[in-house]
Amino acid sequence: MNQIFCFQRYVWLLKRQWYENATGYKWGIALMTLLVGAVFGLFVWVSTISKQTNDHTGILLVGQGVAFGATGLLFLYIYGASFFKSLSSKNRKMFYFSLPVSPLERVAVAFTFVMILMPVLILTVFNVFDFVAVQIFNQIHEVSGQMLFSTRAHTDYSSANLHVILKTNILAHLSYTSIFTLGSLMFGKKGPVVSIVFFIVFLIVCQWLWITFFGTLNSSFVMDYINNYMYLYLLPLCWAGIYFVMKRKEA
Repeated sequence: MNQIFCFQRYVWLLKRQWYENATGYKWGIALMTLLVGAVFGLFVWVSTISKQTNDHTGILLVGQGVAFGATGLLFLYIYGASFFKSLSSKNRKMFYFSLPVSPLERVAVAFTFVMILMPVLILTVFNVFDFVAVQIFNQIHEVSGQMLFSTRAHTDYSSANLHVILKTNILAHLSYTSIFTLGSLMFGKKGPVVSIVFFIVFLIVCQWLWITFFGTLNSSFVMDYINNYMYLYLLPLCWAGIYFVMKRKEA
């Protein structure tokens, strides 16, 4: 079995992954687009019947958060948790590992789809609807609302702080998606359940660290450590785990 990385085989695997799952991807993209559009439309409509409040930009911000979190990120987690679902079938698993490609190429394809292509697709769909919704919202309420992924003049955060917050959130969600992807490879159909349990335990541990060290250390030390370093560790550890699990299953 090949153990080195070959770019041509990697490209072939990319094409194979797309062709074998094209129908599911297209339906998933269509469903995500409808949901994101429906959420934005709902919040714009709600804002028009809630004219008694002056916090129109607050309503917009909530709508943006729900659209991005409850739809885009949900699809990202589901996609990561289902990327290796075909390996739950014994016949598909045997065929998949009989392909003359290296474990590194298999992992590279998974990383490309889960960590690059899908997040870029989600951000693109979201930003298109976000732009349209913001323009409509500003016209209706004569305010100066801004897109979610832009520096907000009406927030309490400076441009630098907002950049750090967005970077941290992106790293966090990519790390969580990596957990779901690793879980799907290791545990098959039980992967999503195991990943959710790990995710909950991870958050509990983070909360415990925060409570434990709140009185003895600088109040922001633990959270800064989690935000700036924990996800940087978690992300590569998950993908290293995916590589070694892939080698073990291949053997």
